[in-house]
Amino acid sequence: MEPAASLHFSLPASLLLPLLSLLALVSAQFTVQGPADPILAMVGENTTLHCHLSPEKNAEDMEVRWFRSQFSPAVLVYKGGRERTEEQMEEYRGRTTLVSKDISRGRVVLVIYNVTAQENGTYRCYFQEGRSYDEAIMHLKVAVYS
Repeated sequence: MEPAASLHFSLPASLLLPLLSLLALVSAQFTVQGPADPILAMVGENTTLHCHLSPEKNAEDMEVRWFRSQFSPAVLVYKGGRERTEEQMEEYRGRTTLVSKDISRGRVVLVIYNVTAQENGTYRCYFQEGRSYDEAIMHLKVAVYS
């Protein structure tokens, strides 16, 4: 008689793939979604960048970070229930606000005041809760008055 530790079993291949797919769904806590189309803004105007969690989930205790090419310093960081200016890029200080009135539903808005031509480009909206995180990538197109 074999010891219990040496007993082996295998699943039929037809059951393995659906089981692995189910495990992947369980491990994905949320995704972050933002606009697919570029956001258009004029130099000197204010602009808003939106993103949200799917499925809808309370994000009040999550880290929410808006950043460009580098994770830190960031355009704006919300952590521990408040904005963290110590991690903010100098050029955005005093020019951004996180609109968090719907954060309990996983929805946030970044407002950038007095947009400059240098702010044209890619922005990332990042949410993290424990080990789970995701980000949405969006593009801001800044036009100059001619």
